[in-house]
Amino acid sequence: MCGHAARAGQTGAPGFPIIHSGRGVMAAERGWYKLDNAAKIIPFSVEGADTRVMRLTCELTEPVDPELLQQALDETLPEFPYMRCCMRRGIFWYYLDTWREKAVVREEDLPALSALYMPGHKNLLIRVIYFEKRLSVEIFHVLSDGTGGFIFLVHLLTHYLSEKYGLDYSSLAQNISSITQREEDAFSQFYEGRRELKKHNRKPVHRNFIKEMFPRKAYQIHGEYDMDMRQHLLEGTVPTKDLLETARDWKTTIGVLVVSIYVEAMIAQMSVREMRRPIVVSVPVNLRQYFPSATTRNFFGAIQVTYEPSLYNGTLESVIKEIDREFRESLVEDKIFDTMNSYAALEHNYALKMVPLFVKYPALRYFNYSMKKGVSTSVSNVGKVELPEEMKPYVESFCGYMSGRTAFMCLTSYKDNTVFGITSCFTRHEVFMQFFRRLTELGIP
Repeated sequence: MCGHAARAGQTGAPGFPIIHSGRGVMAAERGWYKLDNAAKIIPFSVEGADTRVMRLTCELTEPVDPELLQQALDETLPEFPYMRCCMRRGIFWYYLDTWREKAVVREEDLPALSALYMPGHKNLLIRVIYFEKRLSVEIFHVLSDGTGGFIFLVHLLTHYLSEKYGLDYSSLAQNISSITQREEDAFSQFYEGRRELKKHNRKPVHRNFIKEMFPRKAYQIHGEYDMDMRQHLLEGTVPTKDLLETARDWKTTIGVLVVSIYVEAMIAQMSVREMRRPIVVSVPVNLRQYFPSATTRNFFGAIQVTYEPSLYNGTLESVIKEIDREFRESLVEDKIFDTMNSYAALEHNYALKMVPLFVKYPALRYFNYSMKKGVSTSVSNVGKVELPEEMKPYVESFCGYMSGRTAFMCLTSYKDNTVFGITSCFTRHEVFMQFFRRLTELGIP
């Protein structure tokens, strides 16, 4: 593959460099922040088990030292000031308000992906927790996406390991970016209105907004829900080399292969009646691959990969063929630009901007509900986490999880392994058992 189609296998950044602006550097205090354009819709989508919280985890070679972790957090937060925020209701939109109290690390004592934002309450929107050898950061999605979240985690980890093992912190810095660059709303920075598109002889991709607001109902993974609607976390680890070689054998990418196997696993659980519904997989795309930005806030789009079960003839090849075509058609430059502009359009739509929040709320809640009916599940390929050689001996693995209404799969690679982090609120997980069995059948242990 070449060009944009080659990027279909990796929807996350190719690596997560440590961002460093000098140890002990303090950010200028800001009172509040506007939500970035991707974050504006998130408060309206929080419901039940879908807390819109992501968990980013690393497993260390030794148990976590809570005192050193607290020290590392104290040193890290000043370099990511917007991470130290709570969310407030404004007249027209929600906004982020600076959290003045100390952020405290804690041993894990809550269900995974528990809510960080609760209407009417003022809460810090990140949670730094540990359990034995595991260090985790849970982040409310209004603050950051998976790429930005992992940058924060790696930065925290760098402070922690340098204190614990006496590493030279300054030598671990790889790329330098300013606090202003990390905090920027990249959607607004790269937004092109119709006038600019016309000036560059580019036309916006035609979008059927009626169809988007009332999408065809997609197949929904179903099962017996957890009695307390808690998220269940599943984790599976495979050798990256075997996964990549299998993808090459099928003349495709890891992203296409994983989505195809997942689709086939869903088909195995579908009834004849359910086969009438399309399987729609939402795949987040890291826009930093297409626009030069060092932001660690949200900067992603999403493509909707659709497969009609009627096309399945009992072979994985019949799935890969269609999924690969969907990726190729979606990951083209004009559509990527259009996706980015559509998020930024919220900021530039004066009619919507001037509608009070209490009027927007029910309308955007309904819009979000309609959109969810059109999606079966989500798969996010966060990409490869890179660490300096001095840090690698102390870190075993990384994994990401995202809350969801039914199921969410996240791929994270580190060293020689790829970890699948899966969240589900069901008590049984037949689709994912089928998914991992299929990987084994393909020779991926």
